[in-house]
Parts: sequence; structure tokens; C-alpha cells
Amino acid sequence: MKFYCKKCQNKFDEDYNSLFEHVKCPSCKKTDLVLNFIVQGVHPPEDGFGLTFVQFEDVLEGGNKKYLKDFFEEEFNLRFSRKDEEFTLLDEQDREVDLTEILEKTQKDGKLQRIIYNIYYVYQQGH
Repeated sequence: MKFYCKKCQNKFDEDYNSLFEHVKCPSCKKTDLVLNFIVQGVHPPEDGFGLTFVQFEDVLEGGNKKYLKDFFEEEFNLRFSRKDEEFTLLDEQDREVDLTEILEKTQKDGKLQRIIYNIYYVYQQGH
């Protein structure tokens, strides 16, 4: 897959096996990359890209459960579960988490944007 490093402007090819894999630039070793899925038709977001709240809820209601569990556990230390279209997002004390706050944090971080956008893209391909 083709990558572009925002830090040093290096362009390179690298295998990318998972939505959650962190690829580093071979030149400067940074992870601040743009991934161009030209063949698959996906262009992940640049800074400032965001899903709407409704799109975010759609992903939580119907997106790939494993991807969502991994995303929330690894990035937010939260527990995600879903039965049918009803989902819950809980913190360490089993309190429900405010989705607006999570969406805002996601939209301020390029890496989180890319991950949730990729989960959203996979979800959209199934519909």
C-alpha cells in the first residue's frame, strides 16, 4: 500500500494487514502518515475530517464488532458491547460513556480519525 509521511514527506510502499496496525515511516520513524487506498477506493481522512454524530452512531450500531471492541479498548480503555443494534460503551467503573465526548476526542486526533473512518468504510461496504 502507498503511504505518505506528513513529517518528512517521504513516499513509500508498505504492507498493511490490519486497521489497527501502526506503520512507521522508514525514513524518520514517525507514525503521522497518510494512507492512500487507491486500489480499494478509500482515501483516509486528513486532519479536520470527521464523521457526523449520526454516522458515528451508525458504525456503533452496525459496524464490525471486533474492530469496535479493539478500537475502544486500545484507544480509550473502554468496553464496547452490542446486541442487535443496541450498543453500550462502559468505562472501568461500568458507567456509560458520553458518545459526544468520545466523538470529539476522535475528531481531534488524526490517528483515531483514520481508524474510525476505516471502520465506517468497512461498515458502508456491507450496506
